[in-house]
Amino acid sequence: EQILVSNNKREYAPKKRKAVQSGIHDSRYNAIVQAIEKANSSIVNISSIHVEKIDPWFDLFRIPFEIPRRREYRGLGSGIIFDTNGYVLTNQHVIEDADVIKVVLNDGREFEAELVGEDSLSDIAVLRINATNLPQVEFGNSDDLLIGEWAIAIGNPFATFVKDPKPTVTVGVISATNRALQSRDRIYRNMIQTDASINPGNSGGALVNSFGQVIGVNTAIYSTSGGSQGIGFAIPINIARRVIDKLVNYGIVVEPWIGLEYQELTEEIIQYMKLKDVTGLIVTKVIKNSPAQKAGMKKMDIIEAIDGQDIHTIDDAAGIIRLLKIGETVTYDIIRDGKKNQVDIFIEQLIDSYTAWGITVKPLTPSLAKQYRNKGVIISDIKRNSPLGRAGLKKGDLIYAISNYRISSLSDFATLAKRIRSNQRVRIYFERDNEEYILRITL
Repeated sequence: EQILVSNNKREYAPKKRKAVQSGIHDSRYNAIVQAIEKANSSIVNISSIHVEKIDPWFDLFRIPFEIPRRREYRGLGSGIIFDTNGYVLTNQHVIEDADVIKVVLNDGREFEAELVGEDSLSDIAVLRINATNLPQVEFGNSDDLLIGEWAIAIGNPFATFVKDPKPTVTVGVISATNRALQSRDRIYRNMIQTDASINPGNSGGALVNSFGQVIGVNTAIYSTSGGSQGIGFAIPINIARRVIDKLVNYGIVVEPWIGLEYQELTEEIIQYMKLKDVTGLIVTKVIKNSPAQKAGMKKMDIIEAIDGQDIHTIDDAAGIIRLLKIGETVTYDIIRDGKKNQVDIFIEQLIDSYTAWGITVKPLTPSLAKQYRNKGVIISDIKRNSPLGRAGLKKGDLIYAISNYRISSLSDFATLAKRIRSNQRVRIYFERDNEEYILRITL
């Protein structure tokens, strides 16, 4: 502080003191703090319960012993509110096989969540809670990341231990991008690596940049101890957003249809075709009347890149194609007759199932049609805790009408599912064991 001497008294310059205090405040209230304030209230705690029913009697040496009839498995994770109307993004493994999903907001409010859709391959799920005017995150651009820039992990590790709905924040940097790793039965690609601490319970939480924008979904760690060792991985938000779009609109990741078959380039093929410094796939078949054929793709074309992303393996191509948006055009970089070229292919939709109201239905195949009296769609999967599951519908039931609308195809079911409002009373006509039934229910 500056000291002034007047009439043998010491006086302190108030302006200088305020300036020093202001400088300290500015250094504390830095970009990291501001980014956390921006995103913090949109991060939620997620808990899931899976109930496994057990045979109440266990025959041990022919002596019956009663054992518990139910066994509960609980899971914990985090989520990201991405829409003010209650939509929440998380990892699919956080809510996998859950019978009950609960979401706790930053302010302590608790809701039971509806599963909008899930995709195990990308490890992304979308939930919805019955709440509005919620704080939503801002998405960043995960294709524009710098190695060494700040990375902020926000989530709820060890939430049951802390007993606090407010998320935990850890700070690090972007360590690497485009990482590939295998975890359990999943293969992750194009992952963001960070040294921001990620611990159990962080899954589904946000990886945020210094602008407070979500750039990734915290998903996995490499650890020899079970805790954080400074090697964490997040799904890039640009990839997650493509999955979100499909789950919100269709309930599943609807597979795009391109209409190509191919194989990976081998040394023998490269030598035979006299290729140099080329990696990619060689087209072995172009399906008749497919988008690829309409665009002019030909057998023996070499695919080097799809949508600007280099292709080395069939898995590379599959991972890119399944997240392409229906109705858009994708560019294939190819080599034909030794010359580089580009082909633009219009993406069409290939649907073999549809999910709504907790059930997944598939079309009636010619062989299955012989087993039923009506035309319709077959229930191939059903959530036991969904309204229709609780009402008694089962796998193998055939739905042939809803209220006054006849269901003859998967397209009919999908169209009607989008028209029916939440909490609307309907009649579901279904067939089981050659008997017809009517179920009156509020969806």
